[in-house]
Amino acid sequence: MATRAKAPTINDVAAAAGVSRQTVTRALNDMADVSPATKQRVMDAAADLHYRPNRAAQRLVRGRDVTIGFVVGDLRNPYYPELASELSRRAAAREWGLVMVDLSGQGGDERVASVAGRVDAVIGHIATEHRSAIDARTPTVLLADDPVAGDAWVRFDYERGIRDAVAHLLATGRRRIATIDHGGVSSLRMSLFTRVLSESGLAPVAEVFAADTHQGGVEAATGLAACGSRPDAVLCFNDVLAVGALKGFARAGVRVPQDVAVIGIDGLDIGTLVTPELTTLAVDMPELADRALELVDALLSGRGGDLHRTVAHTLVLRESA
Repeated sequence: MATRAKAPTINDVAAAAGVSRQTVTRALNDMADVSPATKQRVMDAAADLHYRPNRAAQRLVRGRDVTIGFVVGDLRNPYYPELASELSRRAAAREWGLVMVDLSGQGGDERVASVAGRVDAVIGHIATEHRSAIDARTPTVLLADDPVAGDAWVRFDYERGIRDAVAHLLATGRRRIATIDHGGVSSLRMSLFTRVLSESGLAPVAEVFAADTHQGGVEAATGLAACGSRPDAVLCFNDVLAVGALKGFARAGVRVPQDVAVIGIDGLDIGTLVTPELTTLAVDMPELADRALELVDALLSGRGGDLHRTVAHTLVLRESA
């Protein structure tokens, strides 16, 4: 998988100019305690390396605000507004601003490129095909199931939650377990579920792929309800599909959880607004927001160090399973 070319850092400029990192910072911010000769040497080194001073770092030095761009797949999916709310509150506590970019529809890359050129850092679920829309020099924090090595990222760890979900389903007598995934190939989280299930000597009785929408969940559940060997439990790629599945089973006269248990992933508020309330593998949204902004802060300040974080999903038992 291709990765972005490594952009020159402030440490590279310091090494080329033969000065400390702090001197580079003072020179690039036109501070008074740097001699004209030293400042010129730093500026020449920066020009030779094609180093672009980080606007956010300059703002931090000068006590001005920082703006973060949050890239979302589709704002109609309630996952993104919930995470945006947490990011916005926590960014505001740092006196940072937050703007959102929606990738759905036509011209997503153009919107990302436009906003990325006007913000100090980017956070988001950004697929590889959209990465080129962001300047390689823009500090970027990925939120991903399987992040690209070398980037700053927050990775989602589903294993504990999935193991707990499988154990719960088996303990309640479920054996004919199906999955509702999105797209056309097995996602990482569903592949992990299949592997954990196989350790108990079982395999999914059906693997359904659906559009990543509420209606996709409705249609997937309708198909499962009509199949010859109807499942007695379903794990869905996310809560949006799972809530759709609840409606699909209800329309087909299939009772949840008596006839079929339904489990989602994400832990969204919508899971508590339906009947039966949705059992889910939940991520701690405040922790996710904190870890992402923590990495942004490290990138903007040039501290470096470990730029990788992991957040775990945990099983939240409600009425649907």
